[in-house]
Amino acid sequence: MRVLLMSHTCMSRTAGQPKLHCLANHKNLELTALVPDKMCAYDEWRTLEMPVDPKFQFVVGHTRWHYICKQWYLTNYDLSLPRLLKETQPDLVDIWHEPWSLAAAQMIYWTKRLCPHAKIITETEQNIYKKLPPPFQQIQDYSLKHSDFMVARNEEAVEVLRRKGYKGSVKIVPNAVDCALFEPKTEPGKETLRLEFEWYKPGDFLVGYVGRLVPEKGLADTLSAIAQQPPSVQLIFIGDGSMRKELETLAKTLKIEERVHFLGNKPLTELPALMNSLHVLVLPSLTTSRWKEQFGRVLIEAGACKVAVVGSSSGAIPEVIGKAGLIFPEGNVVAFAECLSRLREDEESRTNCGEIGYNRAHGLFSWQCVADDMMEIYRDVLGQSLQ
Repeated sequence: MRVLLMSHTCMSRTAGQPKLHCLANHKNLELTALVPDKMCAYDEWRTLEMPVDPKFQFVVGHTRWHYICKQWYLTNYDLSLPRLLKETQPDLVDIWHEPWSLAAAQMIYWTKRLCPHAKIITETEQNIYKKLPPPFQQIQDYSLKHSDFMVARNEEAVEVLRRKGYKGSVKIVPNAVDCALFEPKTEPGKETLRLEFEWYKPGDFLVGYVGRLVPEKGLADTLSAIAQQPPSVQLIFIGDGSMRKELETLAKTLKIEERVHFLGNKPLTELPALMNSLHVLVLPSLTTSRWKEQFGRVLIEAGACKVAVVGSSSGAIPEVIGKAGLIFPEGNVVAFAECLSRLREDEESRTNCGEIGYNRAHGLFSWQCVADDMMEIYRDVLGQSLQ
């Protein structure tokens, strides 16, 4: 089968391309991946990385309007897109974009005209039902109408698709973790990593957050929960964002500034060591009128390192954690602090959560698992039997 997969995520060797490599290992699959030459997300320009030794065709498409809009969902291709469709004549097009993005509608439009035999799959993480402003509502309606199959990233996204009127087939395929990169250390190895922090003292309990420092991630609640813990509990923020100064001020107000450490942004290759240094990873996200947690990739990265997690009830967090950690009602600082205390005081429970997270990472969330799920969908959509 010939598959054309369009994805801005696959600009990255670590964030998307592992899926391409795993897909390309399947027999009887001729894979072409289309990525944009430029993209801006969260006010940050993404760098294109060429894949290493690919068994698939990797096409960098010229895109337009970047410096005017600076939003990933407005990315669109020039006439190189119809040329690519004519050249590849795919049996199936996999659109790894939200259905309300310009690129999704553009791909569907040209596929219908140039490759009318091709099946179309569109992927979504959107787990809040909302009316979109023009022209995005019209773009979304068009994309859903012409998609033969939808891939959702979480259970709520399936419900939202149904509310939007989509009546076709849909299946949940989660985000993935690189289990070769995120590997657990032995406890002595973890302690060695902790000792690299100049402020760490043996016996300290390390709680960590990884991600953007923004209000909707519940980071003020994290500081309040840490303030209820004994002095041996230290908090690490890995990431950066608009809320950093506010968090620094709040830490001083709560008189825990000596226990709160900001490490800034780190490349993905440095995260496994930092994850392994933690006793617990937290994701205390807060639902807003426009957003709630759609997955929480850091949860499965922690799991792959056998690190227990604590998460709020926002969005897909409970679905992703399963029994690999503890869940508290979002915004409930007392319950949040109690979860931290339980895992701090009960090493056996903490170890058990880490083991479950590890098994879930390898059995559900590895890149190979996700690629296998997608390959099964490809075959089903094209009416081919599993091999």
